[in-house]
Amino acid sequence: MSKKKSLLELEQSGQYGSVVISHCGCDLSSALSAQHFSFEHVPLLPLQGCTAANCTCEYRGINDRRLEDRRITDYKTCYTVDKRKSARRGKD
Repeated sequence: MSKKKSLLELEQSGQYGSVVISHCGCDLSSALSAQHFSFEHVPLLPLQGCTAANCTCEYRGINDRRLEDRRITDYKTCYTVDKRKSARRGKD
């Protein structure tokens, strides 16, 4: 599979919000390996000026945490006392 095609598959899956470059084989890609790239700004592999005889770099998707539902859905643990109705501090 080509590197461009693997990048397109990561983007179309809808699971990933950004991409990192992994399995770096040259100094150029190693310098970029810690950075997260949006799909619009990710550099194409192999990088221009790559010194490796055979580029081993790969795209790896980073999960988009905004897709997860992080709200509490277990209503058994909800509080039954509405604290807004209690007396406020400092009011006598």
